[in-house]
Amino acid sequence: MTKPSKSFRFRYIIDKEFQFRFLLHYSLLFLAGVAVTLCFLYFLNKSKYDGGAVFRINQDPQTVYWKVENEDPAPGEPAFTYVKREIYLPNYDHQLNTYTIQFDAVITLSVLYLVLITIFSIFKSHKMAGPIYNIKRSIDKLIHGDNVDPIKIRKGDEFQELVQILNKAIQQRLNSKDNPK
Repeated sequence: MTKPSKSFRFRYIIDKEFQFRFLLHYSLLFLAGVAVTLCFLYFLNKSKYDGGAVFRINQDPQTVYWKVENEDPAPGEPAFTYVKREIYLPNYDHQLNTYTIQFDAVITLSVLYLVLITIFSIFKSHKMAGPIYNIKRSIDKLIHGDNVDPIKIRKGDEFQELVQILNKAIQQRLNSKDNPK
């Protein structure tokens, strides 16, 4: 008695046209969501924040004097001294606002989500494309009069009921061929 072999598939792109069209639909839906999100953020931030909400630092230092208290001044020493420091002040002459910051975050997350959707859709479409491929192949053999084995698909694949119905139809067709009236 032979042990039934498990069917493992290592090629995940089976029906390129179907799977890439499936991926395109997911991607277009995702890109439309990103566009709506970006537009929403733009109009929300345009109305909320006039001008820049965030600033850059000037490249040229400014000299300032800090007032430092002498903790234990000797007699005749001042209680305070002034220390010269160079600091970099904010530059308000640009338009870096929260939309610009959020835009970069949304684009980065969008690329990440697009990669995840691509991987998901390839695996999900594989569960649909495999059975469709087997159904097409079996029906083509049936049309050409070749021997047709029952269509076999894996447990997690889609279209289980369709395959059962087609297997019944194939069996009836084969039985009617073998037993002509």
